[in-house]
Amino acid sequence: MAENQFTKGAESASRFEVKRYGYTLTFEISQDVLECHCFYEPSTIGGPPLTESELQGHLAQFKIKEGIVPESVASLLISAAGAKPVRGLLLARGIPMIPGKDGYIVINVTDDLAKTETGESSDGAAGTVDFRKVQSFMNVDAGDLVATIMPPDPGKPGRTVMGKEIQSPPGAPVKLKVGRNVRLDDAGENIFAEATGRVFFKDNEISVEDIYEINGNVGFKVGNIAFKGYVVVKGDVLDGFFVKATKGIKIHGNIGVCKIESDGDISFCGMSGQGTGTIKCGGSISANFIYDALVECAGNITADTEIRNSEIKCLGAITVNKGGLTGGEYFALAGIECVTFGSRTSLRTRAVAGVHYGDLEELNSLFNELKRLVAEFTSAPKGTVDMKEFAKKRVAITERTQEVRSRTYEQCNPKINIKKMLYEGANITLGMITEVIREERMGPVSIIENSIDGGFRFLGMTPLSIKAHVIEQTFKMTASV
Repeated sequence: MAENQFTKGAESASRFEVKRYGYTLTFEISQDVLECHCFYEPSTIGGPPLTESELQGHLAQFKIKEGIVPESVASLLISAAGAKPVRGLLLARGIPMIPGKDGYIVINVTDDLAKTETGESSDGAAGTVDFRKVQSFMNVDAGDLVATIMPPDPGKPGRTVMGKEIQSPPGAPVKLKVGRNVRLDDAGENIFAEATGRVFFKDNEISVEDIYEINGNVGFKVGNIAFKGYVVVKGDVLDGFFVKATKGIKIHGNIGVCKIESDGDISFCGMSGQGTGTIKCGGSISANFIYDALVECAGNITADTEIRNSEIKCLGAITVNKGGLTGGEYFALAGIECVTFGSRTSLRTRAVAGVHYGDLEELNSLFNELKRLVAEFTSAPKGTVDMKEFAKKRVAITERTQEVRSRTYEQCNPKINIKKMLYEGANITLGMITEVIREERMGPVSIIENSIDGGFRFLGMTPLSIKAHVIEQTFKMTASV
């Protein structure tokens, strides 16, 4: 070991005593050699007091040289000159070492469920605690920086009152294992995601998981879910919670008054939305039943038993295998097939097939815009309206309306298949034609638009895969012969 280094435990507390004719001076060194206290006792039989040069000589003799406190030296000399004793005066103070800080990890991902800065909970109540936020969902995309490993700090060495260096123990490096779907860069500093998913830490291992499985219900124990990946729920989703997943959702149980959202497919047993539960799906939906729900789906919707009192907007086909569509509104660009449609209790049931619901909403918005424009024009005082500007705005709305109406979609199929019973009072729209059914009609039947005579055609049922325009083209060819 170097001579000018101090190792903890290598020395113990020390006392150095100097006896002179006029006084006794004692230096007491602490066990950690970081403090030197002095004791001064003037002689009872007379003699000269301690002088500054003598003090400096005594300090040099015992190698006490670091952190001498000038104020203490002055106080000691004044007391000595006045023949006053000194007890435990701190004469020198060393420099304590500072241990190195351990390495740590800086997470570069934010929580997708983090509350806003205003402190509002998910239900909008300011200043309240959202008990549905149980977990953090640190979601990433492939290539994202997940975390940065900070190296340990070497610490800062100290110095004893005798001038020896006190070594500082360095901090410990981070103990980290690189798990699935992450990689460590060549410098060993940054961790990047290699897949889209959620960042997980377990047993000093960091990984990105793209499947999140819940063994029970989504309730207060699990909390809300916002996951970049595929979610599997082996129980139910209880009222008031939401589940969002980018790649798809599979729920083995039922869904309550909840918000369910995914860019992929969604499957579940059943849903009782009580008029406010919602599903937004970028893929297709499969379920046993759907009651009182608001559903928006980019693909097909298939229910095994029944869909009732719901508002369904679908860019694929709506199919109910064993039951019917009862109450509510159903928009399906690629057609509708069910066992029964409507009800004997006159429960309002409306179906719109072969229409893009987004286009329909846009047309309604344009119609209202034109209506407001005309109302402003007619109510304005005579001579205050620029006719050219009014005509320009009206033409622009008309052109936008024509553009929306001219859109075509490959999956468009204005066709409804009823396997067993079409009830009186049901409201059906195929393309641009709307009719209210005046009397019950037994199935199986396919309903398409009659482009020759107007109204609807009721035909023997054919699969939805045989599109309405193909069937109608056959009638047109026959009529032209």
